[in-house]
Amino acid sequence: MTKTIKAIPFYFSLFILLMSWVSVPINAEEKKLEKNISTTWVFVPKAGQSADFEKAFKKHGAYRKSMKDPRTWNVYKADMGSKMNAYIVRSCCESWSDLDDYRQWHTKSKVIENWRKNVGKYVAHFERNRSEADFKNSNWPADLKYKYVGVNTYKVKLGHYEALEKDKKTFSDAAKKENWPYNWFWDVYVNGQSKINLAIPYMNYGDMAPPEVKFSEMLAKHLGSEKKAKEVLKRWSSHFESILYNVYVLREDLSR
Repeated sequence: MTKTIKAIPFYFSLFILLMSWVSVPINAEEKKLEKNISTTWVFVPKAGQSADFEKAFKKHGAYRKSMKDPRTWNVYKADMGSKMNAYIVRSCCESWSDLDDYRQWHTKSKVIENWRKNVGKYVAHFERNRSEADFKNSNWPADLKYKYVGVNTYKVKLGHYEALEKDKKTFSDAAKKENWPYNWFWDVYVNGQSKINLAIPYMNYGDMAPPEVKFSEMLAKHLGSEKKAKEVLKRWSSHFESILYNVYVLREDLSR
């Protein structure tokens, strides 16, 4: 879970990568008002038109700002893999009720008309996802600064969410109690996909090097037993059909 760098007094991705299983009971009214919903768009420009897309995207961003867009958007691009041409545009965090208010602003401001006129013609593919942040098990200060985000995306097996939540809490509690020198952020997809994300922020590539003290060693110290730590880690791995990892670069020039 990622290094708290001295040069950074915070974090986000894909996506990146951002999701509705909450480990702490909460009543329906509180659920509506809890600000833990992120919205993520993925845009893939037409071949050879990335530069035109970026220019038009900046122009559209200025229009949204002039219309007092209540959301703040961060833009990311994959640093590895076969989809490096995709732009991941993410906003966090709102309540479910805020989504209704945003829809009203969206209609009144006519941003979709501006998007179609300026940006849409350069887009070959797009999609939207939403996720639900797990702030209770995350360690993500509001003033966190970062330039890269490493994101693990776990595809969860059916019937494993309850056990997964318990193990996730064990990991997060251990990291907090033992002052693990990293920041991290959990979220869960709410768009029908059985996936969760673990995001870890970095300031540079050097910070991505393996830590001196392994997480398994820290966990064993917290649980008081290397055997118990191995059991939890083995059980954690059993919850998933697959695990994907990528690093995303924060495009501050496109964010607003």
